[in-house]
This record gives sequence, structure tokens and C-alpha cells, in this order.
Amino acid sequence: MLRPFLITLLLTALFNFKSFGAVPENDDVKKAYALPTLSAYCSADGAYNNLEATASNLKKGSFWNSEGKDVWYKFTCIATDVSINVTGKAPGNSNTLTNPLIAIYTLNGNVLTEQIGSMVSSNNLTVAYKGGLTIGETYYIRVSAENDATGTFKMCANNYNPPKKAGQDCISASLLCHKSTFTEQGVIGAGNNNQEATGTCLTTESNSAWYTWTAANNGTLTFSITPTAITDDIDWVLYDLGPNGTCSKILPENALRCAAGNGINCIPSYYITGMDMTSTDLTEQKGCVPGQDGWVKYIDMIQGHVYALLIDNVSSHNNGFTIAFGGTGEFLGPTATIAMEQQKACTIDQSFTFSAEAENYNNLKWSFGTDASLSTANGLGPYQITYSSTGFKTVVLEASSNQGCDVVKSYGFYVAFKPETPVIIQNKTSFCLKDSMILSVPEITDARYKWSGPENFSDTLSTVKIPLTRYAQAGSYAVVVTLGTCSSEPASVLIPRIVHNPIASFTAAPGIPGKFSVPTAVQFINQSAYADSYEWNFGDGQISAEVNPSHIYSRAGNYTVSLNAYTENGCVHTLSLSDLVLLDAGSLLIPNSFSPNGDGINDFFNVNVTNLKKYTLRIFNRYGETIFSTNNIFNSWDGTWHGKPMPAGAYFYTILATDLFDKEVRYSGSITLIR
Repeated sequence: MLRPFLITLLLTALFNFKSFGAVPENDDVKKAYALPTLSAYCSADGAYNNLEATASNLKKGSFWNSEGKDVWYKFTCIATDVSINVTGKAPGNSNTLTNPLIAIYTLNGNVLTEQIGSMVSSNNLTVAYKGGLTIGETYYIRVSAENDATGTFKMCANNYNPPKKAGQDCISASLLCHKSTFTEQGVIGAGNNNQEATGTCLTTESNSAWYTWTAANNGTLTFSITPTAITDDIDWVLYDLGPNGTCSKILPENALRCAAGNGINCIPSYYITGMDMTSTDLTEQKGCVPGQDGWVKYIDMIQGHVYALLIDNVSSHNNGFTIAFGGTGEFLGPTATIAMEQQKACTIDQSFTFSAEAENYNNLKWSFGTDASLSTANGLGPYQITYSSTGFKTVVLEASSNQGCDVVKSYGFYVAFKPETPVIIQNKTSFCLKDSMILSVPEITDARYKWSGPENFSDTLSTVKIPLTRYAQAGSYAVVVTLGTCSSEPASVLIPRIVHNPIASFTAAPGIPGKFSVPTAVQFINQSAYADSYEWNFGDGQISAEVNPSHIYSRAGNYTVSLNAYTENGCVHTLSLSDLVLLDAGSLLIPNSFSPNGDGINDFFNVNVTNLKKYTLRIFNRYGETIFSTNNIFNSWDGTWHGKPMPAGAYFYTILATDLFDKEVRYSGSITLIR
């Protein structure tokens, strides 16, 4: 048997969802993280955190001194009691949170209601307990810390149906009727006789709890005892009291197993103790005896024998423990199972028939849940029930025996009608490659969604966003909406052929960018691909739908020309060319000085010469060295060379160019740099 609590399932990798440095998603109660089953669940150290969390601005928990920075978790109740432990910073662990706080709530609509139970804190360990829970209800766990502290923590939780509170003497022992895991909240004192274990590996009891049970069959028995605080030292002794045995048989010779090692102070240390299927020793003595690890060999229970278990918390910290049983042997007590049959499923006339199979009981009590036609009943059944509302329902069956044993079973299911066939809404009627296709149906509370489509597409959200990267993604997409076990008829939408995105491309003669005098005629050469139609915007208020238009610019200005290339189904791509500069006829402006001092006035040496196809500007210092050169008429000299400012003084320039008529053009002169 695997040791409970030693194996921490789905821990750090599963629950460290958020990256540090960002507000955690579960900062809001409506985005609370769902915990796994709360039957003896325990995370690893540091599996959870409230780093970067913010205050919810709600009333602080009933046992809190301040609200702090809280995060939220939730679970669906499977039993009547819950114990939640949050372990913060302590010797031997990697947690960092100090003074953790816990509170438990229900959420109905937007109404959050605290479920007041108890909370005890010590040495950065906080334990919260609440009884009287409603099976099937969702409960919310709020974790915070005093003094606005943030950090990492370990969380353990157990949702269980508790036995009678254990007494400190054998005569007041709690009778166990089944092997369900449970948590003892606090163990205080040693009762009227603190010497009952004399003669075993235990001597004087410190803080004890007694349990008894009768074996229902011949079979093996194992168990693990995990202290709420890992700094607590738990000792125990197990007795066989024989057939119909009583506490008068609490004698050293009837002790089957005993463990009293001081594991929390040993090297290596240990704090969980119990019986397992691999150990061979029968007793572990006090102290740190070599080879002791807190575990001893399992027992073979004998049908009809009474067994007694004494658990003693030597540490006197007023902390409890959780005990989990294993093996093939069972405890004598009532047993019960629930059977359910559904009639006229998913219709307005649907009903549900419940019946029980039970043994060793003297009373069976049913509770059929919210809005049931019959609230409660007694007996095996069958009972035919209808419900006046839809939603999740939980049927609870409690079996009781003459010995005071109770077994609680629950059956959860969803009452729903067949959903109407949904209507799919799509963001476009046709698509191009690289589009994002969005398909959605109305969101229904508690509904599940199942999408299917080409290339094995599937999804489970009400709205799906599909990047279109392949032509084969065209085709039929369908969705089915399910509530409980009731599913709608499939709705579908046909996505037509996916076309290639257009690619807008063009050149101009004369070329852009460029500086020309008005009027100037520009011929545009369309080089687009995958397009069916075009829209030109010449930048001067004029547009054209021609493939290769020609346009005359008659006013001076700086223009940007844009081409929209369209497919027949509406996909578009745009290309723009800027800096088509038109100057008044005869414009020639070459300044004789400039002052690159950063004041925004005359900071650059700008050349304005029009109607050139080719252009080269070079600037020289007085030694004839080229300190600036460009073939772009829009490039200006900023008065630097190799990134360093040039000194004030005279510099020389040459302009070699070809005009629109292929005539060679030359300009030269001097320029004064002023600083």
C-alpha cells in the first residue's frame, strides 16, 4: 500500500500556474482555483502563494486581525466537515509566508457569506475547521496573512464525515465504523488515567485520543497518522482486545504494534507514522534508534475481534492529526450504496428513482436535495422524485446502527432539459489565409461545449478563435451543447473556400520618394498578387480603381500614395509610398549656412532640387576628405562625421544628378557650419 500523505499528487507543477511579478489569477473569488479531491489532500511545500496578490476589499475573516492580500480556492463538498491547514515559514520547509489566515465561504450569485467555524494559528501554521457543510455545495477558501505578508505556502485539506469526538481514555474512545480518512482537530490532555499504555513502548500519555473498532472480516490493516504540524511528535499503540473485547483488556500483552520514536529530532527526521505493507519491525522505541522511520509492520485483523488505537501527541501543541486507513480488512458498521434510475431523461416530464442497498443498519434516512418533490424519506426505497428546478442536485443517504455508527453516502447529478439547438455566430462569412475565424454560441451556465471540424479540430469553449493557416481548414464546423447528461442537436456552419491574402505592390515613374516640380504626371505600375480589384489614393484627394493609373499632380505639397488590393471575398492588403514632394516650378534651394544646435531651426543642411531621377550629394572638409555622402535626396547632413560634431567653418559640396530627361545636372558650392 502506498503511504497516504507521502505522495503529493499534482503539486508544484500543476498548481504554480502564475508567474511571479503579476497579479495572480485567483486574486478574485470568481476565479478561485479548484482544488483536487479533498479526501486527505496535501500539497508540496511552496505549491501555492499569494505573491503580488491584492486585497479583495471585503470584510476581514471573523478570526483575522486584518484583511491582508488574499487568494482564493474552491472545492465541491463530499462530506460534512472540512479541515484546512496552511503551513508557512518554518524550520525544515521552503515556505516563506508568515502568519497565514484562512476563512471559508459560500458564494450565491454575487453574495459571499462566511461560514464561521474555527481558526487556530501557531508558529506560521494555521488550521481552519468547519462542520455542518452541505454535501454537493461549492465552498470557497480564502487565504491571506497578517501584516500584508506575502509568500509561498503548503496547503492540506480533508473533507470528511467525522466519527464521535475521541476521548482521552479507552472508556471514552470513539467507535469507528468504516475506514474513511478523518481529521482530529485538537488533542488536549491525557484523561483520567494517563498510565493506560504502561508496559508498552509508551509510558505516560501527554495528549491522547482513543479509537476502537470491530473487524468485519479477516484482512490486513495499515494506516498513516499525519500530524497537522510537522513539528509535532506523534506516538501510538494498537491493541487486540479479542472477541467482544472491552477496555479491561488494555494490557501490555495485548499490544500488537507500538511506535514511540522521536522522529522530528532525528537525522534524517520524520513526522508521519503508522503501519505499512513493507516494514518488518513490530515496535519502535523512544529516541532516535538506528533504522527507525516511524513505520512498523501491518497486522492481520481477525473477524469479530475488537481493536483499540491510542494516539498520543507528545509535543503538547494542541494540534491534531489526520488518519488514513488501508488494507483488505474492514471495520464493522452499517454499509449503504445509492442506486439511481432516470425516466424520460431530459424532458419536462423526467423523474428519478432512488433505492438503497444496505447492511448492518437499523435506520436509513434520505435527503433528496433542493426543490425535490419529496424532501426526506426513511427506508430502502424505491422513491420516485421529480425536481422543480434544474441544476446540480445531491442526494444524501445516512445509514445508522444500534452501536451509534453512522455512514453517509452521497450521489451527485445534474437535472437538465435538452438544450435548444444553438445558433453559431461567425465574425465573417468568408476568410483569407492568416485571418482569425471566430465562432461562438450563447454561453449557458454549467453547459459543456464540444466543437468539431476539419483536420480533427476540437474545442470545449462557447467561443473559439481559429487562426487560419491552411486552406484545408475550410469546411463544416459543428458544436453540441450539453447540460448534465442532456445534449442538444448539433449546430453547424459551412466555411467556404479560404483564399490567399492579396499582396499590394507598386512602383511609380518618376520614382517615389522624389522631389519634382508641378505640374508632374506620375505613372503607377501595379505589381500586386492574388488581388481581384484595387483602390488607389493619390494623397491629394483623388482616387482611382484602375489597375495601372496615371495621375497629374498640379499643387505643391508632400504626398503619400496608397494602394488597397482586394480579393473578391473582401480581404485587403495595403501598401503606401511616402515623400512624393511637389515644389513650385523652378524651385532650387541650396542653403549657404546651417546651425546644428538642436533648437529646431535650420539644424540640417537640406537640398531642394526638383525633377531628378538620380542624385548624389557629397560634402568635403577643407582637406578634401568626404565627410558626408548620400544618393537619397531626402537625406540631410546633421554636421557630424563618424558620429562626432564637426567644428564651425566652411565646407564644400557637389551635386551630381540626372534629370527626368536624362540630362546631366551639376551643382557645387560652399556651406558654412555655424555653432
